[in-house]
Amino acid sequence: MSNRNTLVSRHLTSDGVVVWTRCACGRLRMDLIPHGGARPLTAGPCPHTTGQG
Repeated sequence: MSNRNTLVSRHLTSDGVVVWTRCACGRLRMDLIPHGGARPLTAGPCPHTTGQG
């Protein structure tokens, strides 16, 4: 299985940028990249791709 993620959508919000990607296995991942350099938040990363972005 490839570790490549497919960009599904990217949205500018009042909190930052929300990025949705889909893993090669089909699982969705949501990343919030906040304005101002705060710590990013992630929901739904696959165990086989953790740490590989």
